[in-house]
Amino acid sequence: MTPAAFSARTLLLVVTCAAASALAVVATPRLKEDVNRVDLEARVPRSIGEWQELPTPFVQVPLEVNSETSINQPYDQTVMRTYQDAQGHQISLALAWGKHQRQEVKIHRPELCYPAQGYSVEKLTSIQFPLTAGNGEAITGKRMITRDRAGRIEAVSYWIRLGASYSDSAWETRLHILREGLAGRVTDGMLVRVSTRTSPDANLEEVFARQERFAAQLVAASPADVRHMLVR
Repeated sequence: MTPAAFSARTLLLVVTCAAASALAVVATPRLKEDVNRVDLEARVPRSIGEWQELPTPFVQVPLEVNSETSINQPYDQTVMRTYQDAQGHQISLALAWGKHQRQEVKIHRPELCYPAQGYSVEKLTSIQFPLTAGNGEAITGKRMITRDRAGRIEAVSYWIRLGASYSDSAWETRLHILREGLAGRVTDGMLVRVSTRTSPDANLEEVFARQERFAAQLVAASPADVRHMLVR
């Protein structure tokens, strides 16, 4: 091979590599965030209709599968409170918001968190909450009946919002995060969980209905910036 031919081939290789690098840069999604940080602890109402915040030593089930502090912890803000109505019914509220949801770091589903704390999940069903998202669609989530090692029942209702989508399964969560990333958008996530410790002979349909009405009241009572984080 002559020096001239070698130089031409080298130049062609350099140009090809440069073009490939430029194409990769162009093709890489430019992630854009669609969320403004709101101080949930300060802004979530402490009075919601007839429900009032109740200081209680009751410790809720953690929001993480592994509660150790980690750089991969999926939440930027959490709120955990208990509310009581005039009839003495109590509901525990847990909110968890993460600014960036990724395939490897995302909201932990309650059906994973509870077993990690020694609870058994006896029933898990899909539901529609009595409120709608910004596009008019019903907000979907889950009802869960759990039992601790002492045999006590805890009824749980929750929804998970990823961007403007309401995830009903781990597979749908992964798919949504992938689609948003390819579209150049950062997906934030919010878990809204309401729970009640109750006796085995309680009317669980009434318990769940009360929880879900409370969740709808929470959204209605929240200021607009908080409501935008709870539902989209």
